[in-house]
Amino acid sequence: MDYGYYPGCSLTGSARKLDKGVREIFRKLGHSLNEIPDWNCCGALEYGDRSELTRLSRENLKKAEGMCSEIVAPCPACYKNLKEANSGNQFAILHPLELFEKDIMGSLNVKRDLKGKVFTPYYGCVLLRPEETSIRNRNVMEELITFFGGEIEGEKIKDRCCGGNQFFVNKWATERLSTLILEKSKGIMVVFCPLCHMALKTFSKDRKIIYLTDLVLYIMGENNVI
Repeated sequence: MDYGYYPGCSLTGSARKLDKGVREIFRKLGHSLNEIPDWNCCGALEYGDRSELTRLSRENLKKAEGMCSEIVAPCPACYKNLKEANSGNQFAILHPLELFEKDIMGSLNVKRDLKGKVFTPYYGCVLLRPEETSIRNRNVMEELITFFGGEIEGEKIKDRCCGGNQFFVNKWATERLSTLILEKSKGIMVVFCPLCHMALKTFSKDRKIIYLTDLVLYIMGENNVI
């Protein structure tokens, strides 16, 4: 199937690894991601004026007219902004986690399992709330990890705020919130948000903070280590 693709600024910068992983997994699943031409920044969560954020995302939707009916947006902030701008439901705005269900991922050429390994799936604020713009399945990462034999820890902290959007203005707050999450979890931390990845990785000492795409590519034999 062909999808429109909105990578957003972070996936073309600090989160290139996530962008590469999403594209590779979609390719393995037999789907095409067609990048929206000349897309612009959506303002993520940093810009205070919600009406301006909506206007920026409307511009991106306009650029996608005629090329697709479904748009995949991996960054949670971009995903939320596009959904809010899509007031007439002209497009289906999708997050990769809504397509990475276990019955679909089970069709991949799996070469490794996760037996004996412990993970904490961490969604952060934006993927799970508010309900109007959240992903459909609130346990999709847990289901995928256990489907491939992994063990889950730290479920009670999976939607706590890491303070990522305060990183450059109130770094102390990000450190405090991220440290709390790290202390209340075990094993390898699995995320999908570039901002959460940056915050948790900055304040972790010896913990592995990975994207879910890294985990899937490991299971598929594309990555040799997690």
